[in-house]
Amino acid sequence: MNHPGEAGPRSCDPEKVFELADREAAESLDAGEEREVRDHLARCGECRELYERELDLNAFLGSLDFSRAGSRSVHRGVAMALPTRSAGGRIIWGLLGAVLLVTALASLEFEATQPVMLAMGILGAFWALISSSVEVVTAIVDAAGLTILLLLVLGGLADVLIALAVVLSRRRRAQEA
Repeated sequence: MNHPGEAGPRSCDPEKVFELADREAAESLDAGEEREVRDHLARCGECRELYERELDLNAFLGSLDFSRAGSRSVHRGVAMALPTRSAGGRIIWGLLGAVLLVTALASLEFEATQPVMLAMGILGAFWALISSSVEVVTAIVDAAGLTILLLLVLGGLADVLIALAVVLSRRRRAQEA
């Protein structure tokens, strides 16, 4: 069981590393094979890392209590231990999906109309959204205009009264000190 750069008839054999890491399967290795695999692990960092990861995984799986799993689905502990994509990878896949969706929608739209008509339709939709939003805000301000003005005046008066109270309390403290 030699590394590709070593002299010998065979290269790295991950299956033997897995068998050695798995206690039950290790019994299937004879003493000569086990010694050969352990010698190889002493020389090959890549296989040694694979062996250590497999030992960690076996220990983790051995610590799980599968008797409480009522269904035939994957045990929660096993599912949580599975590797997942990084946040950056998820963002890239999400952006790729969005680009593909926009491309598909655009190709469907171009199939039925001219590109100029498509652009005019999109601009018309945005204009309708903006103008209707302005109309809604205008209606709200018209309906509540006097109330808003009254609340602003009352808020201003409250600010002035609070400021006077703070100034007067500081003067009293200064005179007392």
